[in-house]
Amino acid sequence: MARVIGSDRIRKNVTIGHRRTSVSLEAQVWNGLSDICKRESIGIDALCTMVADRRQESSMSSALRVFLLTYFRLVVDNIEDTLSSTPATGLGESRQEPVPGYLDIALHRFAIEQKQFALSDSGSAH
Repeated sequence: MARVIGSDRIRKNVTIGHRRTSVSLEAQVWNGLSDICKRESIGIDALCTMVADRRQESSMSSALRVFLLTYFRLVVDNIEDTLSSTPATGLGESRQEPVPGYLDIALHRFAIEQKQFALSDSGSAH
């Protein structure tokens, strides 16, 4: 069961190993972790256990945020590597087109999500 705390944080119960605990993360982080679970065909408890087994001295919430960032940075690196190793153009040159920037798109999506979560939070407060 999820419980909204603060303006955009959600507390969810997860089982790490054989221990049930709660983790508080922003809704967008939970959504990102859910995306990873779908891509990797694992449950959130299994993912949390794997991250917990590898974290050092950070909190579980911080470890999950950093893991999420690490995972998606790896995806981007993989995309860039794939694009930069595209077959030669025929003149002995490899294609070196830059990967399109996603900053504006990401900032736009971030702003939309912030508004959505702010609206859903204000609607549930009344």
